[in-house]
Amino acid sequence: MNKFAFSTVACPNWDLQTIADRAKEYGYHGVEFQTGADGTAGAGADLFQAEPNAAAGIFKSAGVEIACLGSSIFFHGDRSRDIAGADELRKHLELAAKLNCGLVKILDTRVRPGQDRIAAGIAMARWLLPLADEAAGRGIAIVIENALSFRTAREMWTILEAVPHPSVGLCWDVCTAAQAGERPAVSVPMLNSRIFHAHVRDAKLEGGGPAYCKLGEGDVAVQNFLTRLMGIGYNGYVVVELDKASLSGLPEPETVLPEAIAQLKKWTQPVEKAKPVPAAAKH
Repeated sequence: MNKFAFSTVACPNWDLQTIADRAKEYGYHGVEFQTGADGTAGAGADLFQAEPNAAAGIFKSAGVEIACLGSSIFFHGDRSRDIAGADELRKHLELAAKLNCGLVKILDTRVRPGQDRIAAGIAMARWLLPLADEAAGRGIAIVIENALSFRTAREMWTILEAVPHPSVGLCWDVCTAAQAGERPAVSVPMLNSRIFHAHVRDAKLEGGGPAYCKLGEGDVAVQNFLTRLMGIGYNGYVVVELDKASLSGLPEPETVLPEAIAQLKKWTQPVEKAKPVPAAAKH
Protein backbone atom coordinates (compact mmCIF):
# COMPACT_ATOMS: atom_id res chain seq x y z
CA MET A 1 0.00 0.00 0.00
CA ASN A 2 1.63 3.23 -1.07
CA LYS A 3 -1.14 5.68 -2.06
CA PHE A 4 -1.68 8.28 0.62
CA ALA A 5 -3.66 11.50 0.38
CA PHE A 6 -4.98 14.17 2.70
CA SER A 7 -8.33 15.91 2.73
CA THR A 8 -8.43 19.66 2.32
CA VAL A 9 -10.50 19.91 5.51
CA ALA A 10 -7.07 20.01 7.18
CA CYS A 11 -5.98 23.18 5.43
CA PRO A 12 -8.87 25.65 4.97
CA ASN A 13 -6.54 28.57 4.31
CA TRP A 14 -4.36 27.04 1.57
CA ASP A 15 -4.85 27.88 -2.09
CA LEU A 16 -4.51 25.35 -4.92
CA GLN A 17 -0.81 25.96 -5.50
CA THR A 18 0.00 25.65 -1.80
CA ILE A 19 -1.99 22.43 -1.50
CA ALA A 20 -0.17 20.87 -4.44
CA ASP A 21 3.25 22.05 -3.27
CA ARG A 22 2.76 20.85 0.30
CA ALA A 23 1.41 17.47 -0.81
CA LYS A 24 4.52 16.95 -2.90
CA GLU A 25 6.82 18.20 -0.15
CA TYR A 26 5.32 15.91 2.50
CA GLY A 27 5.26 12.83 0.26
CA TYR A 28 1.53 12.49 -0.36
CA HIS A 29 0.45 11.01 -3.68
CA GLY A 30 -2.92 12.71 -3.86
CA VAL A 31 -5.39 15.18 -2.37
CA GLU A 32 -9.09 14.82 -1.64
CA PHE A 33 -10.99 18.06 -2.11
CA GLN A 34 -13.98 18.78 0.08
CA THR A 35 -16.03 21.11 -2.03
CA GLY A 36 -19.53 22.09 -3.08
CA ALA A 37 -21.09 22.71 -6.47
CA ASP A 38 -22.86 25.76 -5.02
CA GLY A 39 -19.53 27.47 -4.34
CA THR A 40 -19.56 26.76 -0.61
CA ALA A 41 -16.45 24.70 -0.10
CA GLY A 42 -16.29 23.08 3.30
CA ALA A 43 -12.54 23.61 3.48
CA GLY A 44 -9.57 24.20 1.28
CA ALA A 45 -9.58 25.84 -2.14
CA ASP A 46 -12.82 25.40 -4.09
CA LEU A 47 -12.29 23.68 -7.41
CA PHE A 48 -15.70 24.87 -8.61
CA GLN A 49 -14.35 28.42 -8.53
CA ALA A 50 -11.19 27.52 -10.47
CA GLU A 51 -10.57 27.01 -14.17
CA PRO A 52 -10.44 23.18 -14.50
CA ASN A 53 -7.54 22.96 -16.93
CA ALA A 54 -5.44 25.33 -14.85
CA ALA A 55 -6.25 23.47 -11.64
CA ALA A 56 -5.44 20.12 -13.21
CA GLY A 57 -2.17 21.56 -14.53
CA ILE A 58 -1.08 22.69 -11.06
CA PHE A 59 -1.40 19.19 -9.68
CA LYS A 60 0.03 17.48 -12.74
CA SER A 61 3.13 19.68 -12.53
CA ALA A 62 3.53 18.73 -8.86
CA GLY A 63 3.09 15.03 -9.63
CA VAL A 64 0.11 14.88 -7.26
CA GLU A 65 -3.28 13.41 -8.14
CA ILE A 66 -6.69 14.86 -7.38
CA ALA A 67 -7.76 11.65 -5.68
CA CYS A 68 -11.40 12.41 -4.97
CA LEU A 69 -14.01 15.16 -4.97
CA GLY A 70 -15.70 14.97 -1.61
CA SER A 71 -19.21 16.36 -1.26
CA SER A 72 -21.80 16.69 1.48
CA ILE A 73 -24.52 15.27 -0.76
CA PHE A 74 -26.75 12.66 0.85
CA PHE A 75 -30.11 11.04 0.23
CA HIS A 76 -32.92 12.84 2.08
CA GLY A 77 -35.94 10.79 1.17
CA ASP A 78 -37.63 14.03 0.11
CA ARG A 79 -38.39 14.35 -3.61
CA SER A 80 -37.45 18.01 -4.11
CA ARG A 81 -34.28 17.76 -2.04
CA ASP A 82 -33.21 14.57 -3.77
CA ILE A 83 -33.74 16.08 -7.22
CA ALA A 84 -31.48 18.95 -6.14
CA GLY A 85 -28.96 16.48 -4.70
CA ALA A 86 -28.88 14.54 -7.97
CA ASP A 87 -28.25 17.76 -9.89
CA GLU A 88 -25.40 18.67 -7.56
CA LEU A 89 -23.91 15.19 -7.91
CA ARG A 90 -24.01 15.56 -11.70
CA LYS A 91 -22.04 18.81 -11.37
CA HIS A 92 -19.43 16.95 -9.33
CA LEU A 93 -19.22 14.20 -11.94
CA GLU A 94 -18.80 16.77 -14.71
CA LEU A 95 -16.01 18.55 -12.84
CA ALA A 96 -14.29 15.29 -11.89
CA ALA A 97 -14.17 14.31 -15.56
CA LYS A 98 -12.54 17.63 -16.46
CA LEU A 99 -9.94 17.15 -13.70
CA ASN A 100 -9.19 13.49 -14.55
CA CYS A 101 -10.40 12.58 -11.06
CA GLY A 102 -11.82 9.08 -10.80
CA LEU A 103 -13.90 9.35 -7.62
CA VAL A 104 -16.74 11.47 -6.30
CA LYS A 105 -17.75 10.97 -2.68
CA ILE A 106 -21.23 11.30 -1.21
CA LEU A 107 -22.64 10.47 2.23
CA ASP A 108 -25.19 7.79 3.00
CA THR A 109 -28.62 8.81 4.36
CA ARG A 110 -30.30 9.89 7.58
CA VAL A 111 -32.94 7.49 8.82
CA ARG A 112 -35.81 9.42 10.37
CA PRO A 113 -37.40 8.34 13.68
CA GLY A 114 -39.86 5.56 13.00
CA GLN A 115 -38.57 4.97 9.48
CA ASP A 116 -37.65 1.44 8.43
CA ARG A 117 -33.87 1.30 7.98
CA ILE A 118 -33.93 -1.30 5.21
CA ALA A 119 -36.52 0.68 3.27
CA ALA A 120 -34.41 3.83 3.65
CA GLY A 121 -31.35 2.05 2.25
CA ILE A 122 -33.26 0.62 -0.70
CA ALA A 123 -34.77 4.03 -1.46
CA MET A 124 -31.29 5.55 -1.56
CA ALA A 125 -30.13 2.78 -3.87
CA ARG A 126 -32.97 3.47 -6.31
CA TRP A 127 -32.07 7.17 -6.32
CA LEU A 128 -28.41 6.39 -6.90
CA LEU A 129 -28.67 3.77 -9.66
CA PRO A 130 -29.30 6.09 -12.66
CA LEU A 131 -26.58 8.43 -11.37
CA ALA A 132 -24.20 5.48 -11.26
CA ASP A 133 -24.86 4.88 -14.96
CA GLU A 134 -24.00 8.52 -15.66
CA ALA A 135 -20.81 8.18 -13.62
CA ALA A 136 -19.82 5.05 -15.51
CA GLY A 137 -20.27 6.89 -18.78
CA ARG A 138 -17.65 9.38 -17.61
CA GLY A 139 -15.28 6.74 -16.27
CA ILE A 140 -15.90 7.80 -12.66
CA ALA A 141 -16.97 5.88 -9.55
CA ILE A 142 -19.28 7.17 -6.84
CA VAL A 143 -18.23 6.23 -3.32
CA ILE A 144 -20.61 6.32 -0.36
CA GLU A 145 -19.13 7.30 2.99
CA ASN A 146 -20.45 5.65 6.16
CA ALA A 147 -21.09 9.02 7.74
CA LEU A 148 -24.71 9.36 8.83
CA SER A 149 -27.07 6.48 9.72
CA PHE A 150 -25.38 3.58 7.91
CA ARG A 151 -22.14 3.42 9.87
CA THR A 152 -21.47 -0.32 10.03
CA ALA A 153 -20.67 -2.83 7.31
CA ARG A 154 -23.81 -4.92 7.72
CA GLU A 155 -26.06 -1.88 7.41
CA MET A 156 -24.15 -0.56 4.41
CA TRP A 157 -24.82 -3.84 2.61
CA THR A 158 -28.48 -2.79 2.49
CA ILE A 159 -27.50 -0.11 0.00
CA LEU A 160 -24.77 -2.05 -1.81
CA GLU A 161 -26.93 -5.11 -2.49
CA ALA A 162 -29.56 -2.87 -4.04
CA VAL A 163 -26.94 -1.13 -6.25
CA PRO A 164 -24.91 -3.97 -7.77
CA HIS A 165 -23.10 -1.48 -10.00
CA PRO A 166 -19.36 -1.48 -10.80
CA SER A 167 -19.28 2.32 -10.50
CA VAL A 168 -20.60 2.37 -6.93
CA GLY A 169 -18.37 1.55 -3.98
CA LEU A 170 -17.57 2.71 -0.49
CA CYS A 171 -15.44 5.31 1.18
CA TRP A 172 -14.91 3.54 4.50
CA ASP A 173 -14.13 5.73 7.50
CA VAL A 174 -12.59 3.52 10.17
CA CYS A 175 -13.17 6.12 12.88
CA THR A 176 -16.90 6.38 12.18
CA ALA A 177 -17.21 2.60 12.25
CA ALA A 178 -15.31 2.51 15.55
CA GLN A 179 -17.73 5.02 17.05
CA ALA A 180 -20.52 2.60 16.10
CA GLY A 181 -18.66 -0.21 17.88
CA GLU A 182 -17.31 -2.01 14.80
CA ARG A 183 -13.68 -3.02 14.34
CA PRO A 184 -11.78 -3.51 11.05
CA ALA A 185 -11.81 -7.29 11.60
CA VAL A 186 -15.54 -7.12 10.83
CA SER A 187 -15.75 -4.25 8.34
CA VAL A 188 -12.96 -5.08 5.92
CA PRO A 189 -13.63 -8.80 5.27
CA MET A 190 -17.36 -8.16 4.86
CA LEU A 191 -17.04 -5.18 2.50
CA ASN A 192 -13.85 -6.35 0.78
CA SER A 193 -13.61 -5.21 -2.85
CA ARG A 194 -16.50 -2.76 -2.46
CA ILE A 195 -14.11 -0.50 -0.53
CA PHE A 196 -12.86 1.90 -3.21
CA HIS A 197 -11.55 4.62 -0.89
CA ALA A 198 -10.48 4.76 2.76
CA HIS A 199 -10.50 7.50 5.41
CA VAL A 200 -8.35 7.35 8.52
CA ARG A 201 -8.81 9.42 11.68
CA ASP A 202 -8.10 8.71 15.30
CA ALA A 203 -10.01 9.65 18.43
CA LYS A 204 -10.37 8.86 22.10
CA LEU A 205 -13.81 7.28 22.27
CA GLU A 206 -14.58 7.21 25.96
CA GLY A 207 -16.75 9.90 27.49
CA GLY A 208 -19.49 11.99 25.98
CA GLY A 209 -18.25 11.78 22.39
CA PRO A 210 -15.16 11.31 20.23
CA ALA A 211 -12.19 13.50 21.06
CA TYR A 212 -10.22 13.59 17.82
CA CYS A 213 -6.45 13.36 18.06
CA LYS A 214 -3.32 12.61 16.08
CA LEU A 215 -2.95 9.17 14.49
CA GLY A 216 -1.75 6.59 16.98
CA GLU A 217 -2.85 8.52 20.07
CA GLY A 218 -6.49 7.41 20.20
CA ASP A 219 -8.63 4.28 20.49
CA VAL A 220 -9.32 3.67 16.79
CA ALA A 221 -7.62 0.58 15.34
CA VAL A 222 -6.11 2.45 12.40
CA GLN A 223 -3.04 0.23 12.09
CA ASN A 224 -5.18 -2.91 12.08
CA PHE A 225 -7.43 -1.30 9.47
CA LEU A 226 -4.43 -0.75 7.20
CA THR A 227 -3.21 -4.29 7.76
CA ARG A 228 -6.65 -5.66 6.89
CA LEU A 229 -6.78 -3.53 3.74
CA MET A 230 -3.41 -4.85 2.64
CA GLY A 231 -4.70 -8.36 3.31
CA ILE A 232 -7.50 -7.97 0.74
CA GLY A 233 -5.16 -6.45 -1.83
CA TYR A 234 -6.57 -2.94 -1.52
CA ASN A 235 -4.91 -0.56 -3.99
CA GLY A 236 -6.95 2.61 -3.50
CA TYR A 237 -6.11 5.74 -1.57
CA VAL A 238 -5.81 6.01 2.20
CA VAL A 239 -6.88 9.55 3.04
CA VAL A 240 -5.86 11.39 6.19
CA GLU A 241 -8.94 13.32 7.31
CA LEU A 242 -7.82 15.75 9.98
CA ASP A 243 -10.57 18.34 10.17
CA LYS A 244 -9.06 21.64 11.27
CA ALA A 245 -12.34 22.63 12.91
CA SER A 246 -12.50 19.40 14.96
CA LEU A 247 -8.80 19.34 15.80
CA SER A 248 -8.44 22.89 17.02
CA GLY A 249 -6.14 21.80 19.83
CA LEU A 250 -3.59 20.26 17.49
CA PRO A 251 -0.70 21.96 15.70
CA GLU A 252 -1.16 23.55 12.27
CA PRO A 253 -1.39 21.37 9.13
CA GLU A 254 2.27 22.11 8.39
CA THR A 255 3.04 19.94 11.43
CA VAL A 256 0.14 17.49 11.55
CA LEU A 257 0.17 16.33 7.91
CA PRO A 258 3.89 15.38 7.76
CA GLU A 259 3.50 13.51 11.06
CA ALA A 260 0.44 11.67 9.75
CA ILE A 261 2.08 10.33 6.60
CA ALA A 262 5.16 9.30 8.56
CA GLN A 263 2.91 7.25 10.85
CA LEU A 264 1.05 5.69 7.92
CA LYS A 265 4.30 4.68 6.22
CA LYS A 266 5.57 3.20 9.47
CA TRP A 267 2.42 1.12 9.88
CA THR A 268 2.43 -0.14 6.29
CA GLN A 269 6.08 -0.88 5.68
CA PRO A 270 6.78 -4.53 4.80
CA VAL A 271 7.75 -6.77 7.68
CA GLU A 272 11.27 -8.07 7.22
CA LYS A 273 11.47 -11.83 7.33
CA ALA A 274 14.11 -13.36 9.55
CA LYS A 275 17.07 -14.62 7.55
CA PRO A 276 17.67 -18.39 7.81
CA VAL A 277 20.58 -19.34 10.04
CA PRO A 278 23.35 -21.11 8.11
CA ALA A 279 23.65 -24.78 9.01
CA ALA A 280 27.24 -24.33 10.19
CA ALA A 281 26.21 -21.64 12.65
CA LYS A 282 23.71 -23.94 14.38
CA HIS A 283 26.46 -26.04 15.94
